[in-house]
Amino acid sequence: MSGLKAPSLQSLLESERGSTDSLLAESLQLDFEDLDDAEFAIPPTDVLPTLESVLSEFEADSDVASELGMPVHHATPTPSIGDDATIRTDGRGGGGSIMRYTLLHGISAQLSSAAERVNSGAASSCAVAAFIAVGTSHGHILNFDVTQTLRWAHQDKHGQGAVASMAFNADSTRLLAGYSRGLVIMLDTHTGDVLRELFDVITPNTGVLHVKWTSRSSLALCADAGGSVWSLSFTRKLGIRGCSSRCLFSGARGEVCAVEPLIMDANGRHELDQYCIVALATLSKYFIVTVRPRLRVIKYHALQGPPDCLPLLAWHLVLIQAADTTRSVDPVIVVGRGNQLFFHQLFVSNGRITLLYLRHVQLQGNLLSAHWLGPKCVASLDTSEILHLVDVRSSKELECMDMANAGLVYGSAQFKGLATGGNVSPAFALAGTNACYSSVVSRGTQLYVLGARSLHIIGVRTWSERISYLVKHHRWQEACQLALDGYLASVDRPRKRAQAKERIITLFQEYIANSARAPDYCLGSIVNCLITVGELDLLWTQLWEKLHNTSSELFLQHISEHIERETIKSVNPLISQALVDYWLEHSPAKLEQLILKLDWMCLDLNQVLKAVKKHRLYRAQIYLNTQALNDYTAALTELLPLVTPEETDLGNCLLVYVSSCLAGRGYPSGEIPVEQVHQVKHDVLRCLTSQQSKETASGDELPYPYLRALLKFDTRETLNVISLAFQEKEFSNELGLSHRKRIINLLLEIMTPENATWAEIGCLLNFIAQQISMQCLPRDKQLLERVLSHLAQEEITNESSRQHSERENAWHELLTSNCLAEISSDEEQLRLAERARCYCVVEYLLEKLQRYDTILDCYIRNEARHETMFAYMERYVDTPERCIYEQLRRHLRKLLAINDKETTRLLALHYPEKIPKLLDSLKTDESLLYVFLKCLNDRRAKLEASHLEILLELHCKLETQDVVMEFLCCNIRLLQDSLERAIAIVESHHLDRAVIYLYEMQESYTKAFELSMDLLKLATGQEAVEEARVMPSLLARAVHALPPAELERCWFVLLQYVLPKQEFQSISKFLLHEASHHIDLHNLVQLIMNTHNVSSSFGDIKDLLMGMLDSSRQQTEALRGSADMQCQGLHLDFRKHHQQARRGLWVTTTKCSVCRQRLYEQSQVLILGGCGHGLHEECLEDAETTLEECPRCFTPMEEQTLTLPRPNKSLISISTSLEMGALQLKAPPRRFC
Repeated sequence: MSGLKAPSLQSLLESERGSTDSLLAESLQLDFEDLDDAEFAIPPTDVLPTLESVLSEFEADSDVASELGMPVHHATPTPSIGDDATIRTDGRGGGGSIMRYTLLHGISAQLSSAAERVNSGAASSCAVAAFIAVGTSHGHILNFDVTQTLRWAHQDKHGQGAVASMAFNADSTRLLAGYSRGLVIMLDTHTGDVLRELFDVITPNTGVLHVKWTSRSSLALCADAGGSVWSLSFTRKLGIRGCSSRCLFSGARGEVCAVEPLIMDANGRHELDQYCIVALATLSKYFIVTVRPRLRVIKYHALQGPPDCLPLLAWHLVLIQAADTTRSVDPVIVVGRGNQLFFHQLFVSNGRITLLYLRHVQLQGNLLSAHWLGPKCVASLDTSEILHLVDVRSSKELECMDMANAGLVYGSAQFKGLATGGNVSPAFALAGTNACYSSVVSRGTQLYVLGARSLHIIGVRTWSERISYLVKHHRWQEACQLALDGYLASVDRPRKRAQAKERIITLFQEYIANSARAPDYCLGSIVNCLITVGELDLLWTQLWEKLHNTSSELFLQHISEHIERETIKSVNPLISQALVDYWLEHSPAKLEQLILKLDWMCLDLNQVLKAVKKHRLYRAQIYLNTQALNDYTAALTELLPLVTPEETDLGNCLLVYVSSCLAGRGYPSGEIPVEQVHQVKHDVLRCLTSQQSKETASGDELPYPYLRALLKFDTRETLNVISLAFQEKEFSNELGLSHRKRIINLLLEIMTPENATWAEIGCLLNFIAQQISMQCLPRDKQLLERVLSHLAQEEITNESSRQHSERENAWHELLTSNCLAEISSDEEQLRLAERARCYCVVEYLLEKLQRYDTILDCYIRNEARHETMFAYMERYVDTPERCIYEQLRRHLRKLLAINDKETTRLLALHYPEKIPKLLDSLKTDESLLYVFLKCLNDRRAKLEASHLEILLELHCKLETQDVVMEFLCCNIRLLQDSLERAIAIVESHHLDRAVIYLYEMQESYTKAFELSMDLLKLATGQEAVEEARVMPSLLARAVHALPPAELERCWFVLLQYVLPKQEFQSISKFLLHEASHHIDLHNLVQLIMNTHNVSSSFGDIKDLLMGMLDSSRQQTEALRGSADMQCQGLHLDFRKHHQQARRGLWVTTTKCSVCRQRLYEQSQVLILGGCGHGLHEECLEDAETTLEECPRCFTPMEEQTLTLPRPNKSLISISTSLEMGALQLKAPPRRFC
């Protein structure tokens, strides 16, 4: 949004397009709530419009007015003064159709004339009601009427500075004006006479910031530059006018920046009318107070924002719908600061005034002003002087307008107190830098912006005006969308809905009149509007007549879209014919979709039926036969003979159609009329089961051709359709049961081995079994035997897994419903099921016979149930009669092959004591033994050493050396006690890397090195380089285990082999550097000089020598640093002890704490810690105990005990200045002990 460019005000002023729209537009009607019958009632031109009808109209929602019982004023046009503006927008508000800009030329000319002729100065404030008053910087007040005629002018004679603020009372008979040096005057708006001059009603030596009338006609408020708020009560006794002033809020408690009284004009119909309510805002908070009947704070909130932004307040009555759908008209206050706007509702609940938070809106820039323009939108002006129109309900910005060229007047001089010596706080002055409280005011749905010598109006167009504006600028699509939004929003208001419909019809007529050159422009929006309002006749007559020769294809496309969306069900017969012809040519499939959604009565049946048969539109043909011809069997008799396995669309379509008919539902949607349902079901079923077709061409036709065709196409789905039909109520009585039997017999007669495959016959028999098990068919013994013979077949050619599963399920359902008890015993059934490999049936019979010891065989043989097998064992593992362990042991090999991890988990969790025996049983199968041991080891199961050795042996046989190394690294702690055996196993399989690792774990580094050297000698090329690269790491790890001589020998062996060879030249420096840390440098240099290919040049060992010197230098520096740190530590310890030795000592007693004798002139004295008590050293030795606490006060001894030599009386004397006989030490202590 911030990236869009708003047009300047200059471009708006220079526009040549005049406007005769109303100067005062009604509120923004996005939801079309203010359209009234008298909206277009314009008075005759010879009648002069009254100012009240123009400027004082109630601009609220009509519902608000009706709730309050107020008369709704209607806007009267006034002469156009400005030009329409093209407005910057973000694309959501109609592209500049909402806000309308107007410059009041008459008032602007008077302001310029006054400044030039009488030196009135620039404009400083304004007020708007039934009149428009403008104050200037030199104390002049100019009052204008509706015709912009100057009614009177007032000039201040007292030198009170600029007019800072003005306000009209409710009936516009009095004008209150405040000056920047503290004077407040009251003027008669009709004559301009001064009624009151008030010099001392505010804080002395401060200027006026705000004057506001309250809802009481004799009470006004005044805010001064000191941050105080005063109430002005006007009186008139015996013809003498008076005024009493009272401080409501002192600036010492917080400087008030904004004052906004709540003006309720509800004629006593609202509960808040009995109160006089005012909103106040400081730089840190805002609060709502009642001034009458008594002063009381209702609510206050903190208010954060930038220090250079003032708080903003604005009231408006708004229609609010609560969550319980109740509606109320309550005042809503918008509070703003910075880029934040907060909305609160004020209402009375249980006798108390309550402030309820509604929503929060965040804008792009910091705000200068915020005003309501009607009950649904707020106009806010930011610091860039961009005016934003915000929809309150959606919190979205509708439009923007650049007001930079208006020359907005700022009231910063009043907030800085320039006229009174600047006696304001710095925070107050900073916040008022961009103050414009008195230069941007609102009235109804209009915003007045005061320039230095001009006055501008930004109004909001009504819904109807916006449509007219868009039509005027040929923006038809936006006009249609706006008109449609208004129509849809008035769904609960019949009168407004009728008016909106009339406006849309008018819009259509305007479109017809203006679209001669491009009749197809915006055609879709026009069609959408007419269909939405139900004016289809206009579509079929006027619009079609205008377009059928030029843009008929586009028209038909739009109509087709609405048919698909089911917004229209019927079209004109002429158009339906054109529609059929058009789509037959372009897309017959699309035509079929349209036919299915259209009412058949609007179609030419002859044309459509020929088209659907010719283009094989089967669904449309069925639809027309059933709906138009009321024939539900014609589709079957005509289309079933055409069904083949290749015609899948037709076959599926007929299956769905038959299913719908037998269920009593319409095709493709809807319902069959109730009185026809029974007859339709009977006719369709009779047609399907008819023995011959209607058109029997030859005598070789098989019986029941229709049912046979469906079965041949898809046996399973056809049987599913019949199964669904059997659930209807027509098949639930005795007659229905006979119909079932007949259909089953027909199916058996049709599905013979000569005419069907075994898979199809199997589907039929499964279907019969399910019907018998559900007791939908009687238990006929012969039929059951036939079904069982099919279910128990050992082998069925080309039987899929799905078909086998269906066979099992059918058999299982017969068993669970006890349908086979009369023809076969459970034992015989078990044998048959085992031969047929129906393992679910076998399991059921074993459960029934309580033969639990072989149930696991059923799971193992059935691959589809392997996942559930382990859940079965887990469920019954603690049930002895289930014999879970015996079955596990018997089938261990199969279970490990199926899922080794789950099998191992089950055994390790429930049978850990059985594992050794199971391992012994697997010794003959190394692969399974390895898998079992590996899973046990992965689960960290406790294995014996012999089993670990077996696992290592199997690893070496079956896995790669890398896997063996990983196994050894993970289990080295378990193999620690049998390393010799592990080494032997690994050596036997020639896994040298693993052997080296085990030697290292055994700390046999010499053997590990020798084996590594053998590998190095056998390796070639890059493999040899890699072998040599890892050997220094081995020797580095051997430092703590090998003697220095042996370690040096190993290094010499490695270097003597590596250095002469050319392929190791890339790592020779690396090896020499590593070797220099472990062997004598002299010997290393000697080795280098004596080695072939290295001793010929001193440059070859230059890097080595430099590395040695650097290493030596670093070691020398490290030693020096360590010595310095040690010396520093010793010095600090010495200093600490020296300070302790020189410290004075405060002795708090003159007697030994043990023997209670005097301390001086006897043996050495020990002074204890911080308590200052002392004792003789001999007394401590006699006690033969350690001194951990003072024997007198039991204070723990945290510090060292101070030992004094044998003191005499001259060393320890009683200090007269100390209390409690404390002694003072005259000489320092000699030593610590």
